[in-house]
Amino acid sequence: DELLIERSIYKGKINPGEEKQTVEYKSYIATIKYTVRVRCDEHYYGIRCKIVCRPRDDYFGHYVCDQFGKRHCIEGWKGEDCKTAICKQGCSPLHGTCSIPGECK
Repeated sequence: DELLIERSIYKGKINPGEEKQTVEYKSYIATIKYTVRVRCDEHYYGIRCKIVCRPRDDYFGHYVCDQFGKRHCIEGWKGEDCKTAICKQGCSPLHGTCSIPGECK
């Protein structure tokens, strides 16, 4: 602490994103100018990092996440959480079923 010239505390909102924001602190002794960028942890999205989206390809879903945390089905899957396989083209919607994309039983 004996080498400390000045201390700066910033109180305000800085939203997560790729853009940097400049913060400037001025006092009688020193001027401190720095840039700040806030990023959400992996798999967290949104202005407060409250949207959670983890890509998966298993029993619980088949999707990837975009830069906003929105789910997009992997090719061959549809529906909520992308759990419904898209059956082979021509498969009867009344009598045909599939558990993996591209098959027809």
